[in-house]
Amino acid sequence: MRIRRKGAQILVVAALLLGGSLALRGDSGWTPRALRIGQQLICTCGCTQGALVCNHVGCPVVTQMRAEIQQRSASSESDELILQSFVQEYGTQVLANPTTHGFNLVAWVLPWIVLGIGLGMVIGFVRHWRQSHKPAIEAAGDAAAARQLQAEVKAEINAELDREWKR
Repeated sequence: MRIRRKGAQILVVAALLLGGSLALRGDSGWTPRALRIGQQLICTCGCTQGALVCNHVGCPVVTQMRAEIQQRSASSESDELILQSFVQEYGTQVLANPTTHGFNLVAWVLPWIVLGIGLGMVIGFVRHWRQSHKPAIEAAGDAAAARQLQAEVKAEINAELDREWKR
């Protein structure tokens, strides 16, 4: 009996948590088009959150932006035209993703350039290391040469130890 009661309590708590989390999302009454447009916009109050998920208490901007998103998404204008009207009204900082022209193109291209340069440096370093260690690697590949090299190294170590102990 106690196990059933605990199970029921857990189910009630889970349902409340699930319902509360869905209510906190704030997108329950949005059309798919309004969601698509709203996900491309950022609240301009300074919180850097999306326009649909800004949760500042008393945010002066988000209620107006959400109403505009609903109203404009119901019109026959294209999504691009709606986004451009938000840019004209709020500035380019309202866009969640930078534009792909002008100086903003750097934000799209620079990470790939840096990745290419880093990859080139790693490849260059590995090639340089392999070239500088090639004689030792080749000598180690020949068994007789490897034994001779090992004997020479041991002799050098023993000679150095003898010199150190005689001091």
